[in-house]
Amino acid sequence: LQKLIQFSVSPLSSVETNFAVDSSGFSTCRFARWFDYKYGKERTHRVWLKAHISSGVKTNIVAGCEITEGEANDSPSLPRLVEETAKTFRVGEVSGDKAYSSKQNLQAIEDVGAVPYIPFKSNVSGRRVRGNGLGIWGRMYHYFLYKHDEFLEHYHKRSNAETVFHSLKTMFRDYLRSKENNDTV
Repeated sequence: LQKLIQFSVSPLSSVETNFAVDSSGFSTCRFARWFDYKYGKERTHRVWLKAHISSGVKTNIVAGCEITEGEANDSPSLPRLVEETAKTFRVGEVSGDKAYSSKQNLQAIEDVGAVPYIPFKSNVSGRRVRGNGLGIWGRMYHYFLYKHDEFLEHYHKRSNAETVFHSLKTMFRDYLRSKENNDTV
């Protein structure tokens, strides 16, 4: 899937420099069953997968993709998405929601030469930032605090990823079908 995406987006490599990351769930045609001892009966639920994407904010092209289990966290996928995107594009900015807020993710974005626009969670105080010098986490935290409106202008490009998922689900619906019973789609 990654090779197909990389090949198909290469003509737009000179157009896109800003990217948004997000994820969305897709139902599969498989069901999981278990016996619920509390209610004394068998239960089922549809198995679903999560698609994590990096998409261009200008063209809405999917530049990187990773498929995980439905309950997987978003944050660990970001470094791989950014690396895949940087193989084809010169990445200038990466926007994402608070689910991607971590020092490792901000560093991964900076490592490819881009600026991360990921808001900070409410429990971040900045106390640890002062003593450690100003790495990317500290610089972006101060930018987030003191130039909040300017930060939000960049951050709100993230809504384009929502548009990409809306388009995908409108076109293909929100379920997946495959010939194989494993989670490789």
